[in-house]
Amino acid sequence: MLIDSGVNLRIVQTNHIFFFFFFFFFFFCGQNSKIVLFFFFVDQDELLWAAAWLHRATDDKSYLDYLGQAGNTGGARTEFSWDDKFVGAQVLVAKLVLEGKVPADSGPWSQYKNQAEQFICSCIQKGNSNVKKTPGGLLWFLPFNNLQYTTTATLIATVYSEYLSPKRASIQCSGGIVQSSALLDLARSQVDYILGSNPNGMSYMVGFGSKYPTQVHHRGASIVSIKKDPSPVACQAGFDAWFNMNAPNPNVLDGAIVGGPNDSDGYTDSRSNFQMAEAATVNTAPLVGVLAKLA
Repeated sequence: MLIDSGVNLRIVQTNHIFFFFFFFFFFFCGQNSKIVLFFFFVDQDELLWAAAWLHRATDDKSYLDYLGQAGNTGGARTEFSWDDKFVGAQVLVAKLVLEGKVPADSGPWSQYKNQAEQFICSCIQKGNSNVKKTPGGLLWFLPFNNLQYTTTATLIATVYSEYLSPKRASIQCSGGIVQSSALLDLARSQVDYILGSNPNGMSYMVGFGSKYPTQVHHRGASIVSIKKDPSPVACQAGFDAWFNMNAPNPNVLDGAIVGGPNDSDGYTDSRSNFQMAEAATVNTAPLVGVLAKLA
């Protein structure tokens, strides 16, 4: 049910945008890919992701038809990220399967669900190709800003636990059956690690706990306020005055989650170490949903 006319208008506008992207991508992209590169970039995962959410918001069958006719449901993925949204779409469709709103054993619906569960199985270490874990227990995907992938995987585990629980359903992984409670246990373990229960005793959420990164790779946090120092700074002078300064940031970026440790649980608190020290909204945002459940 729509909340008000303003929300209704926004959904209608979103509907028009979705189908504009759809027709542009499939009927124009192949003819003139150079123009597409300059105009915008949209791929199959974005279209599936958008259709799944718009169906959930509107119950419009056209979005369900699009999902059902998709030739590419993503396959088994190795990450869920801003650049690869297939797992998100797969999980939303799996919810429809679990609720009996689409057939569980016909068309692409079982593919979506099976592929979503393959990703989850790999995260919980019961798949055919499991996600690597650090000695301290952190899910470790890639060297650059790993925690963005850890937090999204943690969100997926949390959400899928919510989908399984009311149906008293479970996942049949190649390594055994996984219950909804096990998914929440995985989520808790990752949150605990991120917030300080790790070999370094360090919280990777800035401002949380007694020990956290102090040299976050973040321009605003690294430079003193103009109210404290109004002196002009030349274009390149900021590197010497602030970026290369071996001292804590003048501004604490409360709530930000950095890229996190390497695959051996090691972390270097250095502003220049962007792979570990860079903060991003894609790191923090998924954890908001997880903490809403675990709080």
